Amino acid sequence: MIPPDRSACVLVIVMLACTLLCLPVAAADHVVGPAGAEFSTLKDAVDWSIGGDTIRVESGTYPESIRLDKKLYLIGVDTGGGAPVITPSKSGNVVEILADGCTVQGFTIQNSATGSGIRVTSNSNSLRHNTITNNAEGITLVSADKNTLLDNAIEGNNHAGIALESASGNQIDENTIQENAIGITLDENSRSNTISRNLFSNTQNVISRSPSSTWSTAFTYVYTYLGKAGQSRMGNYWNDYRGQDQNGDGIGDTAYPTRVNAGMSSGGTDPYSGDAYPLMDPLEYYTGMSTVTSLGTGEPAGVQTPPPAAPVKPSVTASPVPTRTAQAVTTTPPAPATPGLQDIPFMAIVLILVGLVLAGIGGYLFVSRKDEGPVISSPVPAVTHAASVLKTAVERTWALVTTPASKTVLGSAEETVAAPSPSATDQKNYFPRELENKYTEIMFVGRGGIAWVFSAIRKTDGVKVAVKIPISFDEITGKCFLNEIAAWETLRHPNIVEVSAVNILPVPYVEMEFVPNSLEALQKPMPVWKAVHLITGVTDGLRYAHEHGFIHRDIKPHNILLTNDVVPKITDWGMSKVLAADVKKSSVAGFSLSYAAPEQVSPSEFGRTDERTDLYQLGVVFYELVTGSIPFGGESIVEVGNAILREQPILPSEYNPDAEAVEKIIMKCLEKDPADRYQSAAELLDALHGYLDEDDE
Repeated sequence: MIPPDRSACVLVIVMLACTLLCLPVAAADHVVGPAGAEFSTLKDAVDWSIGGDTIRVESGTYPESIRLDKKLYLIGVDTGGGAPVITPSKSGNVVEILADGCTVQGFTIQNSATGSGIRVTSNSNSLRHNTITNNAEGITLVSADKNTLLDNAIEGNNHAGIALESASGNQIDENTIQENAIGITLDENSRSNTISRNLFSNTQNVISRSPSSTWSTAFTYVYTYLGKAGQSRMGNYWNDYRGQDQNGDGIGDTAYPTRVNAGMSSGGTDPYSGDAYPLMDPLEYYTGMSTVTSLGTGEPAGVQTPPPAAPVKPSVTASPVPTRTAQAVTTTPPAPATPGLQDIPFMAIVLILVGLVLAGIGGYLFVSRKDEGPVISSPVPAVTHAASVLKTAVERTWALVTTPASKTVLGSAEETVAAPSPSATDQKNYFPRELENKYTEIMFVGRGGIAWVFSAIRKTDGVKVAVKIPISFDEITGKCFLNEIAAWETLRHPNIVEVSAVNILPVPYVEMEFVPNSLEALQKPMPVWKAVHLITGVTDGLRYAHEHGFIHRDIKPHNILLTNDVVPKITDWGMSKVLAADVKKSSVAGFSLSYAAPEQVSPSEFGRTDERTDLYQLGVVFYELVTGSIPFGGESIVEVGNAILREQPILPSEYNPDAEAVEKIIMKCLEKDPADRYQSAAELLDALHGYLDEDDE
């Protein structure tokens, strides 16, 4: 029995505790990392968090499985080691989502031999920018409605990439679903799902018994496809689609069947039987997309939800190249708004009350009775729980009070960037301070052979450009970089990345046009006519360079950039060799072995490099575009080099029968003796134009 003289104290304590527990607790932001973070395991962070919290996970491998049984935002952050990897320590599902409204974003989720990479049994969740690979199933939705699957790479799973069981109203958009046994399955109880603008390339792409799911966007889009304006609803890219595109708008003329036992007639548009608007190419070929505001066909005008901004590393942007790996991001998902600095007086009062309650509890538990001595009794369970919650409230309140005014409040609708990691800071610091007065919005893009590459906005005119800064200034690197300046600044051609400024003061740098995409990232093999379109542009750029006294010597997909209109542009002239007799500068020899010509591997046998070296390397690229494979490979440098010098490549038509139309052109480029190849880029252009002329007939 509580003595009368303490009953009033206990009553006050209970009332204060109840009052404080009724106050809204701000959503918190936690960090998980291999070392030095708040938590070292995902499970601990999930267990400790409360609904609405954000858990940011740093680069590293986390050998565990997790269950999200409360609304949490689980965000992967690339802190220099790539997207964080979740791989189970035992069989079963890697990530299970049981609560509504969760987000899982920016992870590699892998290696569940018996379960799903992500299994969802709840509603209104968001799965974005993840790589989900080598599981029994990639993503499984079971009795799960109104979830969003956006821009995930779902690859190499043993059964289905995505499986829907009694799941309805889900949006599945812009995912890459490839190399799975089955791309996507829907049972008869899965209804009204929208599956659009995805890339499917699997052993079997689809098994659907869904009576009412649609396979295209709800609204019509305007876009540019291979330089031509188009307007249509948009379905998915299916690697086994064999339809034609007579009007060149990038949309197949006949539907792609998706339902089991539900064929479609030519030109049919039943959205429930198949994809009535199949894409002829992966989505990156369709640029400048926006919804039509007035359709004039009875359809409601749609407002497109814009795709998420390019994933952001702390303080830097990720590469714009559309590779399908997990993209760790730091975008804070929507969450309840939290108090800001304007609420400090109120929060200070809360702190005082919390302190009083904790002091009261302590006083009650440890107060000395006059007649019994000190009492150290076991706390009542309810009081223990209240103390724990109050401790959490104190910590979170203090964090709010001490948040700098410049920091975006967590839970707002704005996108926020996590505190810079050391690696991100280092990358940013590679951009010289001496140049910061020329540019704004400076973003790290990547590293080339001899230089760091940044994107930036030029202050003088607001144009987005790329800026290359040499990695180091030793003699070899300096020689390469200066040669790049000497060669590149003189070249002006639509198929060569244009240099707009070069200087060695205040520091050496090259400024050039910003080109967002790369030939390396395109899906291969591609249609032969498209490969010819790209190779023709590159050949014309080489013709111009050769006529002006330069050869490139390192032609490969990585060095062929693509504009949004799919115009190829040759970049990275750092290995170029000056041919003109009156110019003495030349670079240190170098090349990429997989694309190397025989004379680069063995000059003593095949002679010195010249214009025909570029044509050989372009032949390797051409071969890869139409077959999906390079002509020569091996387990070691010695094996690859020997194959280049001694072996004959498999004919392209054995990989792709359609490649027979350009097989003679490719094989002539790949002749080992330079004398047997095309002798000039102009000669190769004539051959390519001959193919194009035949194609037009």
